[in-house]
Amino acid sequence: MPRIQVDTESLTAGGAQQSAAGGQALEAAGALEAAIAAAADAVGDAGAGGAVGDWGATWSRSLAALADATMRTGGNLTAAGMTYRETDEGQMRT
Repeated sequence: MPRIQVDTESLTAGGAQQSAAGGQALEAAGALEAAIAAAADAVGDAGAGGAVGDWGATWSRSLAALADATMRTGGNLTAAGMTYRETDEGQMRT
């Protein structure tokens, strides 16, 4: 079987970048939720304000879910890089 070459440093670095991007998106979801809540309060009409608030909350939750998936992908990339490195280091060379 041919040898598989994996650039473990790139996997690990990509994982860190992915995790950082997910964290930023999660922060943005929180800021979005706060801004939409303020906008909903400022509308002045309970029905319209509720609709704006519901729409914004849904948008914020969607962004938070994307952030979570992005951070988890980053964790998976980092774990893959570490696993490939450990496997390579533990191989008996012939």
